[in-house]
Amino acid sequence: MRSGAGTLVAATATVLVVGGSLGCSSPADLDREQIADATVRVRAEGCGPRTELGVGTAVDDGLVITAAHVVAGSSVIDLVDGSGTTARAAVVLFDPELDVAALRASVAPDNAVALRERRAEAGDRGLVALPADDGSIELLEVDVVQRVTIRTTDIYREADVERPGLRIAVAAEPGDSGAMLQLSGGGAGIVWSRSLTTPDQAWTVDLPPELLDRSARRTLTEPVDTGPCP
Repeated sequence: MRSGAGTLVAATATVLVVGGSLGCSSPADLDREQIADATVRVRAEGCGPRTELGVGTAVDDGLVITAAHVVAGSSVIDLVDGSGTTARAAVVLFDPELDVAALRASVAPDNAVALRERRAEAGDRGLVALPADDGSIELLEVDVVQRVTIRTTDIYREADVERPGLRIAVAAEPGDSGAMLQLSGGGAGIVWSRSLTTPDQAWTVDLPPELLDRSARRTLTEPVDTGPCP
């Protein structure tokens, strides 16, 4: 059982199904230990009395990717790995439209995952890593149901946006926002919302180009404004 404060939103959205060939990724192709070691719990403080919880994934050079709504309005952000070790982090990319953020950790997690260059498609199968209550990392097998474009709003529900991503079959819970979908070849997007209408299904958003390019990721070194609390 996973629990705690934090949000995994179920935003009002219109889904446009995008065609594509069936994928061929399999969980058997993945390095489970590496994925678990690259997964951290994100704890963000600054929006009232609550502590916002989410999930982050280390990619390289101390960079950790999560959902923007997890760290929005934050003043202090800590990353907690599977062993309970805590490291302070700063937000170096904040995109409230896509709901994606990148953090630079003061101490990088023990391991990191690659990011997948080829986009995921319906039929791909992979894993999502989620921190459990006891601090261990739980690996859930996931099916990619559809490639979609989601018409929704930014994290503040102020502007209409479109998010390219996936509908996946996984039982997501509060506190799971920011978890990365792992497929053969690397990470392929992050979880930002669960479905209100279909049990055990959630939505991911594709990663933006500045995170898919390693040279561009290395330029993300300066803290950025995380905006107001959502």
